[in-house]
Amino acid sequence: MSTTDNRAGLFALKVSSLLEDLEYDRVVTDEQREAVYRLRYDCYLSEAAIMPSDQARFTDPFDEQSNGFLFAIRHGDRLISSIRLHIATPEYPDTPSTTAFSDVLGEITGRGETFVDPTRFVVDRRVRAATALMPYATLRLAAMAADHFDTDHIIATARLEHTPFYRRVFQLEPRTQPRDYLGLVKPLCLMSNDTETIREKVYTRFPIFSSDPEEREALFGVSRSTDFLNRHAVLANDNVGRSFRRYPIPVDLAGHAPAQAKLRLEDI
Repeated sequence: MSTTDNRAGLFALKVSSLLEDLEYDRVVTDEQREAVYRLRYDCYLSEAAIMPSDQARFTDPFDEQSNGFLFAIRHGDRLISSIRLHIATPEYPDTPSTTAFSDVLGEITGRGETFVDPTRFVVDRRVRAATALMPYATLRLAAMAADHFDTDHIIATARLEHTPFYRRVFQLEPRTQPRDYLGLVKPLCLMSNDTETIREKVYTRFPIFSSDPEEREALFGVSRSTDFLNRHAVLANDNVGRSFRRYPIPVDLAGHAPAQAKLRLEDI
């Protein structure tokens, strides 16, 4: 067993241990939404990514769009992270990132292909300062959406200084130079890759990004339909097609005490 495999396995164990203490909540109520909007505002303001506002909340019209899914990540009763996911298809091509990158993304849906667009990814600043693991736990939801809806691509919009992280961890390639983006002060770059490449290169290295169908259905529903305006279609049990399963942690770590991998979020 190589040192690289062992290191990857230990990392996977740490993130898996973190996931045991977290809950992914699909945001559906006004109360949940307001909590997410306030967390966004606090996070973005602390990074000087937005201008101050008397309302102390940050939202945009895409939060209400039918092909979007808003998630809260909680530790107990505490909201510590959030992400928004949109599924773009030829029938529903509009996502937040098309406001800045329609020339590139329009070509994807114009070819009859689909993509996941993760946006408004934020982590509580105290948690972010204490651990580097939360981005993996939160961005896992984008991989889950790609598997549930079996999209052709996963994209990301990132500040220039963050692009090495997305390239190294998620195998996403830069597609544009930074552009002004939807209410943010700092411009973002578009990055993307095809989902099959990500499954092959990322899931095998970081198995925590993979998931089981049952977990995905609990978050996105039993239907894999992308007819998002048809209520009957998105409620129907039509979850057929390729059934992606979770990858095992690639090394035997039985000799490592679980406490070594445990992050105590309650202490943050």
